[in-house]
Amino acid sequence: MGNYLTSTATAEEHHVRVRPARRLKNEQGRPIVRLEDLPEDVLCTILSKLPAKEAVRSSVLSGEWRSVWTTCTKLSFNGADACWSGGGKAEQRRAQVFIQHVNAVLQKHRGRAIEQFEVKFILDSKLADHLDSWIRFSMSSQTKNLALDLASPSNFLRHGDHYRFPFELLDKEGVSCLQRLQLCFVSFEPPPAQFLGFPNLRKLALHLLNTTSKDLDSILGTCCKLEWLSIVRCHLKDELKVTRPLSRLHYLRVMHCDITKIDFHAANLSTFVYKGRFIPVALRRASKLESVKIWFSGTTFQHALASLLEGLLDVQNLTLQLSCQRLETRWVLNSPRMFSQLRHAQILLLLSDEDEDKILYLVSFLRAAPFIEKLEVHFLGLPSLWFANDGPLRQEIPTSEYKYVNLKNVRVTGFRGARGQVEFLVHVVENAPEIQVVTVDTTQRLTDAFDPDEATPTLDSAALDIVRGPLLKRLPSHAKLSLV
Repeated sequence: MGNYLTSTATAEEHHVRVRPARRLKNEQGRPIVRLEDLPEDVLCTILSKLPAKEAVRSSVLSGEWRSVWTTCTKLSFNGADACWSGGGKAEQRRAQVFIQHVNAVLQKHRGRAIEQFEVKFILDSKLADHLDSWIRFSMSSQTKNLALDLASPSNFLRHGDHYRFPFELLDKEGVSCLQRLQLCFVSFEPPPAQFLGFPNLRKLALHLLNTTSKDLDSILGTCCKLEWLSIVRCHLKDELKVTRPLSRLHYLRVMHCDITKIDFHAANLSTFVYKGRFIPVALRRASKLESVKIWFSGTTFQHALASLLEGLLDVQNLTLQLSCQRLETRWVLNSPRMFSQLRHAQILLLLSDEDEDKILYLVSFLRAAPFIEKLEVHFLGLPSLWFANDGPLRQEIPTSEYKYVNLKNVRVTGFRGARGQVEFLVHVVENAPEIQVVTVDTTQRLTDAFDPDEATPTLDSAALDIVRGPLLKRLPSHAKLSLV
């Protein structure tokens, strides 16, 4: 969770007095404009860029500055670092100082509306009453952006109980103003019957949330205007499912969660990001899905492909990374489902020595993407991948009249001269009549940026020599071959 939520307050929200600039001049006769000569609404905008503690300190500059900060529309309190070092009474004292500071600022604040209210503080269960009070203030101030980051910067998974989010304090008027909500290290329990939801919430970020699948479904179902949703390290140990349609949801990110399935009805979803162990993903009626990035662990390539064909048929741009995966010795060439909208795909494969003879089975993916235009395959393998001479030949691929008629650009990195890599490239070129660019790169783009000493020019050159002749022989005259 970031330290700040970005938003812009309008002039109508301040209703402050504008002072005329003083006509002071320097020795050359040019007007002198001091900071305090600026209109008060401009000063408020400047101070709102500072943490609340620094903004309050501006009051000592002069009498005219004494109350400027009290109308700032952005309040950010960061006490996490100060409260975590040390321990025992010293830590309790620092926490108490932080609480007193926040309370003092809120008591003196006289702004009519708050654009942003943020608290970053390591949770202590004894402080729940203060947090409740601060949320009550944010609601009465009609806060638009509310952020609570209560996790410890280290060892956060073991640090005490989560803060119970007080739905009962969200009055109808206050919650209707809320547009962005970021919560870290809180728990959701069933809200009271009178809670009607978040009618105008557009962005929601949940990190280290403690709740149940049923309660999360109930709360997300009330966010009828939600456009952006991020869920990170929320261990439901159940399905992440939202029963009601989220018709305005454009962005969905789910990372490092202990869940069994993702099931959303989001007709206007355009971006989906997932990182975690392999689970079924069902994004219903997501016909506008432009970009999908998925990092699966603990599955085979063929199983991942079958799952994506079940739940993400309409994706246009796909990035698929598989770690600790296995390629299977079987073709999946006649699937009844196809990626009918897929135009660009990136496949990132971390190969074990047991997968080096199965690379050619990646053809199964191409057969399921009949309209693909650009394909990137990034290999990361062990040293044994160099010139590995195992696996099937392309002549063993079941015959078909199928051609990759729209494929124009192919790029392979981490090329090691392995038979599977060579056969895959040649098969693609033989079946892509409109191919324009083929790039073969020996650099392992997944890791070489962090290990520049890995380059082995002699091996690189020998590997490229293996594929140069077969590709040039089959490429159309207008196509470009780039060997790197």
